[in-house]
Amino acid sequence: MGSEECKKPPEGLDMRYTELSDAKELKEWLSEPGILRWFPMCDDVEIDDAVNRWIGFSRYKCSLTAVMNGIPCGIATLYLQPYRKLAHQCEFGIIIGSGYRGMGIGADLIKNLSHLAKEYFHIELLHLQVYAENPAMRLYKRMGFVEFGRQTHWIKELNGEYRGRVFMEKFLSKES
Repeated sequence: MGSEECKKPPEGLDMRYTELSDAKELKEWLSEPGILRWFPMCDDVEIDDAVNRWIGFSRYKCSLTAVMNGIPCGIATLYLQPYRKLAHQCEFGIIIGSGYRGMGIGADLIKNLSHLAKEYFHIELLHLQVYAENPAMRLYKRMGFVEFGRQTHWIKELNGEYRGRVFMEKFLSKES
């Protein structure tokens, strides 16, 4: 299992539940040049839809926003399952604003979201899907996530090129 002792979170970093007003920053982050390479949306209409879905989970208190000196800098959200037979596991999504990447904020968000998942929602297994070439895979591995599958033709870009995705998971043990 990977070490969860990544970087120490920077001074001034706080975590809070995601609020509807965080949609503004989320849309800005998803609209950054180059970021859509790592997400399936391709225009403003699709970005708006993704933001509404992502922020919508805030009403369940299953989404956390990292705040640096009062400014939102990242969001991680549990996509809770509505069915009891699936309630033991949960996919999550995470995004960090470009000016805040590489500072340990992603690791801190995952650590806090894992705690929330386990202690409040009784989640036993967290999983995610990520583009096969996404550099964030290094973080996920360090945080203890392991690959359990791949899909080679997940996204068909507008130019006809296919992109694959990797499925990763982590069991939330008593030590997590």
